[in-house]
Amino acid sequence: MELTLVGLKDYGLVELSIQESQEIEGGIAPLLVYGGAWCVGFAVGCAIAYYYS
Repeated sequence: MELTLVGLKDYGLVELSIQESQEIEGGIAPLLVYGGAWCVGFAVGCAIAYYYS
């Protein structure tokens, strides 16, 4: 039985640089914006529910 090292290129995969991966993922800013907007919406919803109960 032979053991061989298989590289990423054998599977047709390539490594991305940091800049390329940030362009694909969009960075953390959209996550912070969407998370903040969700928290504000949740807080407003809770305040309205509390006010009318």
